Amino acid sequence: MSMPERYHPECPPDAHKVIRPPVTEVLATLCVRVPDTEEANGMDNVTDILSLMSKEPIIICSEKMKDLINKSAAQAEIKPIFVNIHDNNKASLVYQDGAVSSVLDFYDFAGNSDNYKEFLDLLEKKCLISLDLLSMFTLRSISTVYPWDKLLANQFLGQYLDASKTLTESDLKLLCDVRYGRFDALKVEEESKTAYKFLRLERKLFLQYPTEDD
Repeated sequence: MSMPERYHPECPPDAHKVIRPPVTEVLATLCVRVPDTEEANGMDNVTDILSLMSKEPIIICSEKMKDLINKSAAQAEIKPIFVNIHDNNKASLVYQDGAVSSVLDFYDFAGNSDNYKEFLDLLEKKCLISLDLLSMFTLRSISTVYPWDKLLANQFLGQYLDASKTLTESDLKLLCDVRYGRFDALKVEEESKTAYKFLRLERKLFLQYPTEDD
């Protein structure tokens, strides 16, 4: 696994947070689609990455991947929640104790960055939005900016969409190799300017906008 380490200064609780209240409330829930192909990256590595998304990551996956994630969950110190998809673009959450949430509208955007053009508008709606592993840190960070500064969030989303549309298949492989520590992130710019543009935005937002887990 290769993600930048966040620094945790010794300061009073909530000292890093904005003092003024948020302007907008985010009601949407973000979930991550984990395809079966991720097994090739090693399940301990996959669950470590998911732990950086949340200590209770909400996951869409096959039954096979669900079993594998559950087996590796303890080492990553996560309590995964799984998505049960229904007909008519509806879904519910299934918790570790078997409890099931109410049925929510489901927007399955993972895998096509163009889908996220309406991402910010949907954040104000009580719904589920799927993210792919490639984009989850960037979009999660943007969702934490949105309540306080819609204009800045929209600027970051534009940068994400612009960086995403230029990625090639080789860029995607390179970014995956960086994510799992198989390629040095410091050498990405030499290898691909387009992959570096995407990676630079992800790292900036990942470090600058921590989540409640942090």
